[in-house]
Amino acid sequence: MTMSTGLIIVSHSKRLALGVVDVVRALAGDELAMVAVGGEEAPGSGGLGVNAAMVLAGLSELGGVDTIGMIGDVGSSFLATSAAIELEGLEERVHMIDCPMVEGAIACAMTLSMGGSLDDGITAAEHAWEVRKVGS
Repeated sequence: MTMSTGLIIVSHSKRLALGVVDVVRALAGDELAMVAVGGEEAPGSGGLGVNAAMVLAGLSELGGVDTIGMIGDVGSSFLATSAAIELEGLEERVHMIDCPMVEGAIACAMTLSMGGSLDDGITAAEHAWEVRKVGS
């Protein structure tokens, strides 16, 4: 049986997370389950922020997949995701990926869309740290 995998993009800005999903879908196609999470609605937040409840809501949108890779923008995105994982006991299902957000999401999604496992996608995403954009 083939395991299904999805991605959750967690950012302090909903627009940033949605933009990453847009770029990934343009390059990797629409088949991969993906959700964008972020952007506080609290007064004074400036529309920025993320918390465990938001991450849990995003994870629930990916309820039909077996494993989920999480890619985030900065440290507290990972803290919020870690709290969500711990609250719901999702350690076996949700895996945080330390990678550049855009490049890592593209590499992971491309790998998954070609039939790779989540472990393969994580490796591809982490490799994005080594890819130079301009010369060497």
